[in-house]
Amino acid sequence: MSIRTMLLVGLALCVVAAMPVMAAEKASKGAAKSSEPKAPPVESPPDKMVGDYVGTLNTGGKDVAAEANVVREDPSYRIVLRAPAAGEKFAWVDLPGKGDASKVTFSGGDDAWTGTIENGQLKAESKAGKVDLKFTVKKSPTELQKPPAGAVVLLAYEEGKKSDTAAWTQLKGEPCQWVAMDDGSIQVKGGDIKSKQTFGDFQMHAEFRIPFEPTGKGQGRGNSGIFLHDVYEMQVLDSYGIKPEAHQCGAIYTQTAPLVNACFPPGSWQTYEFTFRAPRFDADGKKIKDATVTTVQNGVKVQENTDIKAPTGSAKSRPEVKAGPIRLQDHQHPVRFRNIWIVELKDEAK
Repeated sequence: MSIRTMLLVGLALCVVAAMPVMAAEKASKGAAKSSEPKAPPVESPPDKMVGDYVGTLNTGGKDVAAEANVVREDPSYRIVLRAPAAGEKFAWVDLPGKGDASKVTFSGGDDAWTGTIENGQLKAESKAGKVDLKFTVKKSPTELQKPPAGAVVLLAYEEGKKSDTAAWTQLKGEPCQWVAMDDGSIQVKGGDIKSKQTFGDFQMHAEFRIPFEPTGKGQGRGNSGIFLHDVYEMQVLDSYGIKPEAHQCGAIYTQTAPLVNACFPPGSWQTYEFTFRAPRFDADGKKIKDATVTTVQNGVKVQENTDIKAPTGSAKSRPEVKAGPIRLQDHQHPVRFRNIWIVELKDEAK
């Protein structure tokens, strides 16, 4: 055997011997990667009874538009019936229910309602009338709206891509710790975050998704917030099927309740549009005009040029400013955000 042949044979044996080691290293790296902890997913309500039902109420021989919110509050349900055109008594009928994800029965109220929810149908009757409603999935008309030319994109959204958090920091300036999810959103983790850029007057688009937390109560269901100028909190909360008040979603937190409840059920993507005007100050720095905000939630106006009298909630001791960052709150609930962008407005009188 020639020296050249011996060298080639030796090289081949080395390659063959190395192959199991290389394969083991590759498998080891793959195993390490797959074992990395992942943030828990935020799913649509696993209880298929929860959500919106739309149809008609027949009262006095006349059909009028009606709808219902079905809310899960473990271990039971709550059914909110509304048919505003039928009069004040049908503006908000709140009824307890019981059952499971296959059938719910409910009864009660001044008019002695009895009804069932089954196979996507909600049927009920009372001495005041009958309702016949079907399960309906609602979507915001501005969901996934693309930022216009010239907008400042704080959280870009592209289907199938993880979002870049480069525009955000933790409150003390550390890199953003929130989790970039596979669905193009980010999920709260490690404390509040704020935008690196500050803004004066602006229009803002933001999308959020509240988790399904049926065992929570009050402020313990999907709690978060969007702080304009870092000091004015626009509440984010599972307020589905709750009468509007100043601690609920759509509110200027602790100051002004939303005009109406425009919330979707937990697990849905929801939208906020803010038109915000900063407070005005005189030459000596004294505030001469309050900040104002107009808020559209899921296509419905819930605040209209509302004065914000002072900083709110956890920011109430902070000073008001001409320009400030956007802050997203971590309230220890797996809330997600996506598709956040701002169009700056001219500094003009309100």
